[in-house]
Amino acid sequence: MAKKVRKIEPVKQKVILELQPKKRVCAYCRVSTDSREQQNSFSAQVEYYKTFIGKRDDWEYTGIYADEAKSGTQVKKRDEFLRMIKDCEDGKIDMIITKSVTRFARNTVDSIEAIRKLKALGIGVYFEKEHINTLSEKSEQMITILSSLAQGEAESISTNNKWAVKKRFQDGTFKLSDPAYGYTKDEDGNLIIKEDEAKIVRRIFHEYLNGKGSYIIARYLNDDNVPTIRSAEEWQDSVVKEILQNSIYEGDLLLQKTYTTEVLPFERKSNKGELPQYFIENNHEPIITRKEGQMVREIYEYRRNQMGVDDSGKYQNRYEFSSKIICKECGSTFRRQKIYIGKPYEKIQWCCVQHIRNISKCSMKAVREDIIKETFLTMWNKLISNYTDILYPLLESLKNLRTDHEQEEEIKKLNNRIMELTEQSHILSRVVSKGYIDSAIFIERQNALTVELEAIKKMRNQCLDNNGYEKEIIGTARLLEIIRYNPEIIEEYDENLFLHTVENIIIGENYEITFKLINNLELTEYYGK
Repeated sequence: MAKKVRKIEPVKQKVILELQPKKRVCAYCRVSTDSREQQNSFSAQVEYYKTFIGKRDDWEYTGIYADEAKSGTQVKKRDEFLRMIKDCEDGKIDMIITKSVTRFARNTVDSIEAIRKLKALGIGVYFEKEHINTLSEKSEQMITILSSLAQGEAESISTNNKWAVKKRFQDGTFKLSDPAYGYTKDEDGNLIIKEDEAKIVRRIFHEYLNGKGSYIIARYLNDDNVPTIRSAEEWQDSVVKEILQNSIYEGDLLLQKTYTTEVLPFERKSNKGELPQYFIENNHEPIITRKEGQMVREIYEYRRNQMGVDDSGKYQNRYEFSSKIICKECGSTFRRQKIYIGKPYEKIQWCCVQHIRNISKCSMKAVREDIIKETFLTMWNKLISNYTDILYPLLESLKNLRTDHEQEEEIKKLNNRIMELTEQSHILSRVVSKGYIDSAIFIERQNALTVELEAIKKMRNQCLDNNGYEKEIIGTARLLEIIRYNPEIIEEYDENLFLHTVENIIIGENYEITFKLINNLELTEYYGK
C-alpha cells in the first residue's frame, strides 16, 4: 500500500517577512537645471523609483531627493543631498537607491565620507548601474575606484571646457551668456542695448559725475523704486560701484575677469592677474561716452586716495569698528558716518544699516565713535581692576566643566598629529622645490597628507564640539596673557588692545553698549547717564 505523503510548504521566510518591518527606501537623483525639463525629469524619476521600490514586498517607498544637475562636485551645494543625510541621521531612512556613482558624487572624498557615515548608521546605498550595495563586503574598494574615475572625469570635462572657452577668448568669438545690466543679446549672441536699463546706467554715471557717491545713488534708486538687477531686494552701493567701473558701457569687452580653479572642489575666483585677460575694443554699441567713463574713473580714484583705500579687502575693514558693531534690535551691522562735515564740531558716528535704510524697521539710534571708545576705556579699566576676581575663577570653572578627561587627552593627541602632518607637508614642499623628488611623487604624497590632515582635523573638531568651552578657555587664557603685559589702568583708547580683546560690540536701547570679548564674556556699560 502506497504511503500517503503530503507536502508542507515552508513558512519560515514568509513569517519572517511578515514580522519584520519594511525597509524604508528612498531614491537620490539629480535633475535638469532647466525648469521645464526639471519638472519632466523629476516626475519621471519619481514614477520610476516608486515602481522600482514598490516591486519589493519588504521595501517601503519613503520619497525622492533631487538636486539640480548643474554640478555634483561639491556636497555643500546640494541642499537635497544634505537633507537626505539629515533624515538618515534622524532614523527616517534605511536604504538609498541612486542611479550610479557619478550621480551620487564626483568628488572622491565627499563620496567616501558620505558612504562611511551612512554605513556607520547601518544605511546602505545601492548603485543601480554598478550593482553595488555599500553594505556588502569589498564594496568600499570598488566605490573608491569608481569615485576616483568620476572625479577624474569631472576634472577632465572642466579642462576641456576651459580650453574651448580660452580659444574663443583668443579669437574674439566668445559670447557672454549673461550680459551686463543695460545690455541684452540678439539672435546671434551679439550685445545690443536694452534701452530701459541703459537709461538707469546713464543716470548712475551722470549722478556720480555731479558729485553723488555710490551709496547715495543706490539710495535714490531705491527711493524711486527702480527695478533692481536680477530681482535683488534692493540696490546696493557695491552694485553701483561695479557699474561705474565696468568698461562694457564704453563699448569695450574685458574677458576672463573671473576664473574657476583647476581641481576639485571647483571655486569661482576674481582674476587678479593669475590668468591672462582679453580686451576687445569697440566690441559693441556704448551706453556712455569714453570721456564720461574716463572722468568717472578719475573721480573714483581720487575718492579712494582721499580715503586711503588700496584695495577692496582693506576697504571692508579699514576702521577698527567695521563689521564689529551689531544692533541688538534688528541684528544688522553698523555703518560709519560723518556728521557736521566741514564744521568745527564735525563728528564720526556709527549707525545701524537697517535704520539708515528704513527707520520704521529699526529704531536704534546712532552712537558717536568717541563715546564707543570712552565706553571701551571704562570697561577695560574695570576689567583690569577686577580680573583676578573675574577671569581666574571663570577659567577654573570652565576647565572643571570639562568632565571627559579622556576626550581631552584625545584632543591633545590629535593636535599633535595635526602639527606633525603640517610639518611633513612643509618638508615635502621644501624637498620638491629643491628638485630632490619627482613632481608626480610629490603630488601623490601631498594628496595623502592632505586627506589624512583633513580627517584628523575633522576628528579633532568633533571632539571639541562634544567637549565644549574650548573657545572660552583659550580666550580667557589669552585675555590673562594680554593683561599680564598690560597691567596698568589706561588713560587713552588703545586700538590694538581693542582689536585683540573684543569680538563684537552690541548696541542696545537705553544707552547700552555690550562688549563681547574673545572668550565670549559679555560686559555691558552705559553711557550718557
